[in-house]
Amino acid sequence: MHDVNIRILSDVALIHARVTLTTLADGVAKEALYTDAYQKRDGTWMCVAACAPDPIAIA
Repeated sequence: MHDVNIRILSDVALIHARVTLTTLADGVAKEALYTDAYQKRDGTWMCVAACAPDPIAIA
């Protein structure tokens, strides 16, 4: 995981990041971007939405 960007907006936090992985099936390096949204509820941060599209192969 790298290029992590966390923005806290009162009781909501947005987390954007990039992850690089190698799949076991074919050994190809892939990269994906994702965004998670968290909300603070009763003092605890809970993930309320997540978006992680399929990883793409990188050269």
